[in-house]
Amino acid sequence: MIFRRHVIRILAGGLISRLFAESYTDVTPCAGAPRSEVDRLLDANPSLSHVPARLTKYSASATVMLFSIPLVSRGGVGSGYAVVQEAACPGGTGISIQFGAGSWPEAARGLNRFGLIREVTLESPAGEPEECAYYAFMTASPEKDITQAKQALTTSGDVLPCIAAQGHGSRGTFASRVQNLELPSRLTWRDADKLAARVHDAIAGAPCLPEGERGGASTFLYSLRRAMLDSGAETPRALFFNSKRFLLDTRKERDAAAGARLAERRVTTKPDSVMRLSAVLTNRATGHQTPFHVWYEEGSEGAPPLRFEYQAKSFLRLAFEADPAPPALKEQLVAKERQG
Repeated sequence: MIFRRHVIRILAGGLISRLFAESYTDVTPCAGAPRSEVDRLLDANPSLSHVPARLTKYSASATVMLFSIPLVSRGGVGSGYAVVQEAACPGGTGISIQFGAGSWPEAARGLNRFGLIREVTLESPAGEPEECAYYAFMTASPEKDITQAKQALTTSGDVLPCIAAQGHGSRGTFASRVQNLELPSRLTWRDADKLAARVHDAIAGAPCLPEGERGGASTFLYSLRRAMLDSGAETPRALFFNSKRFLLDTRKERDAAAGARLAERRVTTKPDSVMRLSAVLTNRATGHQTPFHVWYEEGSEGAPPLRFEYQAKSFLRLAFEADPAPPALKEQLVAKERQG
């Protein structure tokens, strides 16, 4: 696929490869493999595969909590990446967003966790989603407290249970499917290509149910991006994920303190333009709420964010922060993109 070849050109150098290759994965299926709804939208809108990608690599840190009090924090426990592509398509605009993350078991006391989500949305000229599709998977994490988390560190089998999901929305109807999968436990986030290919084929081989739920909605990553792009300070948006309806409420404000910290770490050169988006994702059926925070640069709302963090469990807070590339390396990336 042309997008894959483009990324390979960007990652051709040894140092560049070490910075990004462990985190980025292209999940384009091989010829003859089953096709998902995401594949179908990409095939129908080839410009999305030609446009240069906005790619950001993240380093993950974890904080163990007890009654909301931080006990211990550790950096470098995993990594992640985000890819955003936007291009003019017939009748509007196409937007492709991908996010993946996982732990390094050797740095996380053997804990093997990972996940990936890929979305494609076609917007009308008015900026509203007309058709969208996604697929996603993540390892099952049933631990509810620190005791169960410790047990998960000491018990492992030959298989790793995962949850896979996919969805497709069009003309006011959203169809979705959730299924359980088992992957070999020897695979880790360092095997992201193999993981993505296995899950993609399983999802594409089990299409969404023919009938879906009525009601306009969009996908998660797309909704988050629209919230950053929206000129309003507060934005609510409905979305579907894992066959469930959610409401995403967001509030934006300038964060000078975070901007200064991110500038010290060379994540941004514009500390005064750093914005914090505080969000709450509410399950419409159960009322369960998941708060999280995203930091980004004003004026670069369409690019992957600089940092985000969320409470993964009552006892665990995760944070992902962009890995700054050396200035010379950034110049190489820009030059290679212009050549491609």
